[in-house]
Amino acid sequence: MNESLVSVDLSDVSDDLRRTFTSIAGSTPYGNRAFPPPEQYWRIVDSQHVTGAADLATLAVLAQLDWHLRGQTGCQFARLAARDASTLRWDHLVILENGHGGPALYSQLEIWLQAAATDPSVEVLSIMWPNLREPDRVVDLITELTDTTAFWLEEDFIHDGRRHLHLRYPVTDGVQAWVMAFAPFSFLPNTRRGPFMELAIRIKEKPEWLFHRLNQDRDIAHLADVPMDMSDKYWEDRWRSTLRRTRMILGGEPDYVSAAKATLAVPVPHETDRDQGHDPTAS
Repeated sequence: MNESLVSVDLSDVSDDLRRTFTSIAGSTPYGNRAFPPPEQYWRIVDSQHVTGAADLATLAVLAQLDWHLRGQTGCQFARLAARDASTLRWDHLVILENGHGGPALYSQLEIWLQAAATDPSVEVLSIMWPNLREPDRVVDLITELTDTTAFWLEEDFIHDGRRHLHLRYPVTDGVQAWVMAFAPFSFLPNTRRGPFMELAIRIKEKPEWLFHRLNQDRDIAHLADVPMDMSDKYWEDRWRSTLRRTRMILGGEPDYVSAAKATLAVPVPHETDRDQGHDPTAS
């Protein structure tokens, strides 16, 4: 077992430890809401880790779930999933390396990814890097994943000074998951600016029943596909609330950088800042 790769079990986490994060006051305003900035979460995670309250992996997952639950992603369905993460089986793998992994780590990661994809009880799997707090290693990290695991890039192009990476993971032979990234990097859309680097994967194909406003392409697995027991009225209300909230937090309309199919858009050095002729707004 690679000690740098940890599967986090939150079943025994105390309510007091959870309240350590839920009690944080939001200080960064987006529209008429305020959310804690990443640095606020870091201070609490680091101090709790130093005092031995919990291990770093557990603390990072608790912080990230608190961030999802507060709703900075804009998505009301993600808030519900974060609230019920343990019963829903939103599982978490944590890599403690600072974005650097070796063959043994990635081999074990792929084994756990495949296990989650074939386990009928797991709905979402997130991989987190709590020590990756600067963006320098992000592109290398994505490259390492695509070189050593079943992750692959459907899109990789430069446009408007950014390298756009659309990462996918095969959950079955015919279904590819759109992988969403959240991280504490200022160049990300407000809806993606979480306290820690996270790749979130809807690790199952779409359920038989799907809310009619969601993406209906059954060759794609999407985080919004997670099955939830709600009446049609509640689905509709939460859909409309998601649209309103997302626009408010983004400060405008969603675009191809903040869209669910886009994993990351990373600024490129000036000398490589060339448009490759791909216009993502045309698709």
